[in-house]
Amino acid sequence: MNPKLLLCLALVLSGGLSGNFAAVQSSAKADKWQPFQIIPPITNADPSIRCPVSVRVPTKLKIERTSDTLSETIDTNSFESTNLMVGTNMVTGVEGKIYVYPEGESRPANGGDSLSSGLDFNLGVDYWHTKQDGIPLPGKKYVVEIDLAAFETDIPPQHDWEPYGKNYKVLWRRTLKQTIE
Repeated sequence: MNPKLLLCLALVLSGGLSGNFAAVQSSAKADKWQPFQIIPPITNADPSIRCPVSVRVPTKLKIERTSDTLSETIDTNSFESTNLMVGTNMVTGVEGKIYVYPEGESRPANGGDSLSSGLDFNLGVDYWHTKQDGIPLPGKKYVVEIDLAAFETDIPPQHDWEPYGKNYKVLWRRTLKQTIE
């Protein structure tokens, strides 16, 4: 059967080419599936009632360089213990802002962002490739720097998570910085 004929038939049967288009459209809105629903803040989260939480925080980066690739991640063998005070029923998370720049130059104003729920500091691995990013170049040393923050919020993790609400609070900060040849 002709594909154009099938398309026209499908449009007619769905109401797409008739006067019923508005009715079909309005009934579709009522039953519309929303793939990434926004989850509201946790109603019983209470940042005023604090509880101690022991957490292991990173002290060092793991950086690897080849002739055309540079990668960065948290060195999981470098953790040390610290204590945080977290609000009752609050969600915790970790944010990282990464900067890579040639040694001797100033740090760029904008860095790459990483965000993760929980306090395991698993922000994944960041990669730079000479062809796509211009980093690394032969004979140049690079500074790799990451600003880390552990935080609490009453906004649950979700797709395109934006944890920065009225109850967002940074609980811990550290900058890790290393130079790689």
